[in-house]
Amino acid sequence: MTFELPPAKGPVSHFANEVGALIGFSIATTVAAVRVLVRRKLAWRELLDQAWRIASVTSAPALLLMIPIGVLIAVTIGSLAGQLGAEGYTGAVVGFVIVGQASALVCALMLAGVGGSAICADLGSRTIREEVEAMEVLGLNVIERLVVPRVLAAVIVGVALCAMVTAVGVSACFLFQVVVQNSSAGSFLTALSQYTRLSDFVVALVKSMAFAVTSALVASFKGLHAKGGPSGVADAVNEAVVLAFILVFIVNTVLSQLYSVLVVPVGGY
Repeated sequence: MTFELPPAKGPVSHFANEVGALIGFSIATTVAAVRVLVRRKLAWRELLDQAWRIASVTSAPALLLMIPIGVLIAVTIGSLAGQLGAEGYTGAVVGFVIVGQASALVCALMLAGVGGSAICADLGSRTIREEVEAMEVLGLNVIERLVVPRVLAAVIVGVALCAMVTAVGVSACFLFQVVVQNSSAGSFLTALSQYTRLSDFVVALVKSMAFAVTSALVASFKGLHAKGGPSGVADAVNEAVVLAFILVFIVNTVLSQLYSVLVVPVGGY
């Protein structure tokens, strides 16, 4: 149940120990998830409950955050396109920025910062109340009963959230370009459909799934190892958010680089 390495000296060694313990926890969670799915013993009620909880705390902030981001992207791109005389390519750039990067990053911020903190606080409170130890005494697998449903719920919410955020961001850019900057709606939609590929959206969904898994694993790991009462839970939540942000942006960099190397040269733009 515990995946802790020997104490280390210095922040770098502490971070390495945290990542090492998290890797062990992630492997155990993956094995438990496969075992649960093969045996068809997934806690569906817990899964649905956690999916609703994560969606209720992330959906509204994500959509509200994406609107000003979409407007800001439209202002920046519209101004640059006007200076270069390339107004007809505004829709293409908007699709590339929002579908390719912005939507997934907004999902990462919400899943790691809001959804992850909710998961960590829930499991941390269960840990300090010794509910987790009671489940282990009863012979229940804590990872199968508590962690796996939360990870799968985060994945489901992450995919749905990415789709909604993408639609809202593109719509905000479109409305701002057409209504405020008097751009041509036809040229915007033509460039958007011509240069934005389905694979870009699929990669955004894959990124959101990876961000959801990373955030849920970090939050669960920190929550199950919370110590010291309510203050310990608060510290665990803070540490989970910081560590999740670092790992999420590392994952985003790796996936973006793999996509640019493996996919883009094949299809081209």
